[in-house]
Amino acid sequence: MGKNTFSRSGYTGVRYSATSNGTKKATSGAEERMHQGQGLDPLVDPKGPAHLGPIRRSLPRFEKRGNLWVLTCGIPMAEEDLLDTTGSMGGNVDTAFDVLPSSYEMLTSGSRPILGRYDVQIATAIFNDVEDGEDVPVLCRTQFEMDEKIASQMTHLVPGRRGQGNGKEDPQFGLFGAVYLTNAAINRWGLKYYHFTISDEPIVETIDPRWLKKIYGDDVLEHAKENGYDFSNGKLPNTAQVVRDLQTKAHAFFLQVGNRRDVADQWSDLYGAGHFVMLPEGTNNLHCVKAIIIGLMEGVLSLGSALEFLTEHNVSEFSARQIIHAVAHIPLGAQMLSPNFDKLPKAGDLFREKTDLWPVDPSEIDSATSGDSEDEDSDDGPNWL
Repeated sequence: MGKNTFSRSGYTGVRYSATSNGTKKATSGAEERMHQGQGLDPLVDPKGPAHLGPIRRSLPRFEKRGNLWVLTCGIPMAEEDLLDTTGSMGGNVDTAFDVLPSSYEMLTSGSRPILGRYDVQIATAIFNDVEDGEDVPVLCRTQFEMDEKIASQMTHLVPGRRGQGNGKEDPQFGLFGAVYLTNAAINRWGLKYYHFTISDEPIVETIDPRWLKKIYGDDVLEHAKENGYDFSNGKLPNTAQVVRDLQTKAHAFFLQVGNRRDVADQWSDLYGAGHFVMLPEGTNNLHCVKAIIIGLMEGVLSLGSALEFLTEHNVSEFSARQIIHAVAHIPLGAQMLSPNFDKLPKAGDLFREKTDLWPVDPSEIDSATSGDSEDEDSDDGPNWL
């Protein structure tokens, strides 16, 4: 619970420890752990720690106040990146880790905080190739976090940094988790979370059930069913269906590195032209592209104000214009189409139960908060953040 959010000071501490004061890569410890046969840190293992399982959850944060619950940081908005870390893409985690403070600040601060009204909760997933070998995980996926844990869990990711050349990579398992093994509270209000897949390669068109169980555990389909999706081994969705299902829950985009035509053709067919973006400068300004996409979807930015926003965040005018041109075709204001877009509860609102969609009527607050506060751990309801 609580109100902690990401800060540069917290990030600096994580960076100092993980990189030995800048002398090694942030994921070096995780890579060495994997090479020694110790496996992934449970927090980024797609199977999840035993007490959490494979479902990644983005839930509201509450504190007890009398007989009610106070929403501490607004309604949570989940944002997840699915990064290619094979071959030439092997440095994507390093890049994402380095720009994390700037990326977070674009979303939460400045004159136009892109997601300023939400409790921003970020997860990072990476994918490799099933042919990369036993010491390279096909998928790693952090939890949705709100503070320096965003950075600390990124240091547990294990990028492949190589590719065995089967002609396609394997992000389909990360996409499976992004929809069927994600519980994002924002969907309860009819809004969507944000998901970005970043790669320079084609994708396999089917979900191999053997690899799915190897990655997520033998009980993966039971967890998917718990999350509202009932599959059997013989009826797994193909990749195209996975993307269609993801787009019902998330504003999901594919961001292409490079300009290979076969890659563009396949991914634009899967996602639709409005959700396919060619990155103008590779992953160097990935965080800026994402911020502009989210800002345009939320209606916080327009194509006219995006240039000022980017220059305010120290992006050169040349790069800013390239970014705006690259995203000008996306469905502007799509998030705003939700009937509840302007009705979301805000930080400080009081709820009778943590499962309630709407806060209590103000006329009921005085009497409802007059009771003694209870230890929140004694609550019989969901053990939310």
